[in-house]
Amino acid sequence: MDERTKDVDTLLGNPKKAMMAMAIPIIIAMLVQNANNLIDSVWVAGLGPNALAAVGLVFPIFFIMISIGNGIGVGSSSAIARFLGMGDEESADRTAAQAVVLGIIGSILLAILLFVFREQIFIALGAGDALQDCLDYATPIFLTCPLGILNGIMANLLRSEGASRRSMYSQVLAAIINMSLDPFFIYDYGLGLGLAGAAWATALSFLFSLLLICYWYFVGKSTFLKITLRGFRFDPVLDKAIFRVGIPASMEMIVISVSSMILNLVIIGVASTDGVAIFSSSWRIIQFAMIPIMGIGSAVVPVCAAAFGMRKYENIRTAYWYSIKIITLIVVIEALILALAAEQIVTIFTYSDDTAALRADMAFGVRVSCIFLIFVPWGFVSAGLFQALGMGTKSLIATVVRNFLSIPLCYFIATDMNSFWYGVCASEIIGTALIVVWGLLILRYLMQGCYSPDSVRNGPSA
Repeated sequence: MDERTKDVDTLLGNPKKAMMAMAIPIIIAMLVQNANNLIDSVWVAGLGPNALAAVGLVFPIFFIMISIGNGIGVGSSSAIARFLGMGDEESADRTAAQAVVLGIIGSILLAILLFVFREQIFIALGAGDALQDCLDYATPIFLTCPLGILNGIMANLLRSEGASRRSMYSQVLAAIINMSLDPFFIYDYGLGLGLAGAAWATALSFLFSLLLICYWYFVGKSTFLKITLRGFRFDPVLDKAIFRVGIPASMEMIVISVSSMILNLVIIGVASTDGVAIFSSSWRIIQFAMIPIMGIGSAVVPVCAAAFGMRKYENIRTAYWYSIKIITLIVVIEALILALAAEQIVTIFTYSDDTAALRADMAFGVRVSCIFLIFVPWGFVSAGLFQALGMGTKSLIATVVRNFLSIPLCYFIATDMNSFWYGVCASEIIGTALIVVWGLLILRYLMQGCYSPDSVRNGPSA
């Protein structure tokens, strides 16, 4: 038996300490990554509204790519943490190897598919005048999508063994590289590649982050998990454990992307491609505010999964309520700041003469989003609980309802961008309410002993 690392000891110890040890590095990494996304959009904004619209149209496809890696990563993270909780280190190691190989195969197939059909995809999405900008930005991203997918998988493997800080280091490295390369790759005082330059900078950032993680696992061998690919064979039992959470987790992100694509068509119908620029840019600000929520929601998965494996159900309840209390307080403060300073914040996307006219509508969208932002923490923590227990399908169902509910609501309500935002807000609140009620019921059943950690192999026992 391998000697346990300090990270693994923390993961299997006090649930409050484990939550903070996991969540803080995840939040820091996400803050830096989203700062990078914002800065990326700021540089792109200097190329004009069509460039901003192209980023908005490409982003859902990019999100689908990342969802593949995130899904496999979350699924393997949940399974590995439960195996560690049960003391089954051999199965944990083998699960990690399964995740890596699945990611390599899946990412290569996806890259080929997206590259071959890239033009048809954006024509179907209503790119119009922004079609060439979409192709310029998307082509490098599609070609190098295995880097992004594998990066997501490997970062989740680190979190599964409690090494959240190492995962943070790799993600921060990627963001710093991207931010450093963006202006040089985009504008004429550097390579002058325009939108394509922003995409190549992103690809290189993924490459360096992935190389760092691979060094820890395969060269330095300083991690607790030992990934061995020599003599690899697919294991249906372990693959099932990964996919039970991984497929729903991927589908959740794909659902979000598909609904975003459809919503973009709704927006184009009421506000042209300028509306897409307004929505995508405003949503980046909201996503930035949601980082603490997503960070704690992500930390819930390995912490509760490990407690589940040890059959310490009281630790799961403690982590659940502790997470909700902490994150709700943070989000209330964030919502107040955003509502008061929305006009000033959106200036980062509307600093040029071409985009200044979009400022008022962007600020309105940010302010309306503050309403549903307060409810979101409950939903993310409940989704993390589902994934920790191997019940990803429940989280997927709630996500489907929340996102696809926004389509008819926005379609029938929206006559302009203001009414469109009200539809988005209503769908987010209703969908969050669904997943919270479900989460509380599952937590109650768990405390009554209705579920067993053996479900990591055989499926839920009840």
